[in-house]
Amino acid sequence: MNFRAVLIAVVQTMALFSAGLVIPLLGQALGLFTPVPVILASLRAGRREGMAAVAVSTALCALLGWETSLVYVVSFGLMSLAIAEGMLRAMKPERIALLGGLLPLAVVAPVVAVYFIRVGKNPFEYADALLRSNISEAAKLYAGMGLKEAASLINSVPDKFIYYFVRLAPGITTAISVLQAACCYGMARAVLARRQVPAPAGISFAVWHAPDSWVWGLIASLVLLIVPGEPARLAGWNLAIVFALVYLTQGTAIVEFYLRKIRIRPVMRGIIIGLLLALPALVFIIALGIVDIWADVRKVRGPAP
Repeated sequence: MNFRAVLIAVVQTMALFSAGLVIPLLGQALGLFTPVPVILASLRAGRREGMAAVAVSTALCALLGWETSLVYVVSFGLMSLAIAEGMLRAMKPERIALLGGLLPLAVVAPVVAVYFIRVGKNPFEYADALLRSNISEAAKLYAGMGLKEAASLINSVPDKFIYYFVRLAPGITTAISVLQAACCYGMARAVLARRQVPAPAGISFAVWHAPDSWVWGLIASLVLLIVPGEPARLAGWNLAIVFALVYLTQGTAIVEFYLRKIRIRPVMRGIIIGLLLALPALVFIIALGIVDIWADVRKVRGPAP
């Protein structure tokens, strides 16, 4: 057992996890990369060291309460081990992101389902009531602090927005979890490359594309959207959110490819891509990713068999 690797991973993990708990905005952004130290420990030292780092980090989180340790294990521990295993097995990037992002959800979903079945409650109605209660409490808190405009803004959230936000939560949660796993995977590879450590086999983001067969998932979501009945439409919207993220990523990779081709510096590439993702151009980037399935605008696909 490489105890030094375990210690370094635990210290870094706790620093990132704590930042996500106590520092607004920037700390929460850093907290999303909490799995990275364990991933690096697993790749550099071995699977045992990675598992040991997760176990020790979980024990330390338990000092703040079992809920905190549960949040760490489910949100970050499982993801870090899954990503590390995928990288050690030289899996494709999209499979690593899916494995890391979906494993925590696969563990939580059955537990949540069993709980709501036993208590006899509708999870969407429960979440709807909880969200409305939290919004009401937040409005009262701001009003008590004299921030009447903030309280009024919170109270003005439309009921329809809350209704659909709750029912689209499965798609939103899945997309965010997979996106987080992909970012942690990319960060781990970047750290290994910067330190001149051989990284597991992979490809550059600029030439990445989703498997072409995934377009059937997008087609299925569009079909569900035109099927009569709200359950089918909600299922379609949840699927559409996930596949919109997939093709947004593919469209972003195309933009990155051409920015590199004209030799734009990394910082400027990041600024340009950030602006595009923050503007209405977002829709066109998704469309570009979808068109690329047939057009292969970068000519990165191999010849058809």
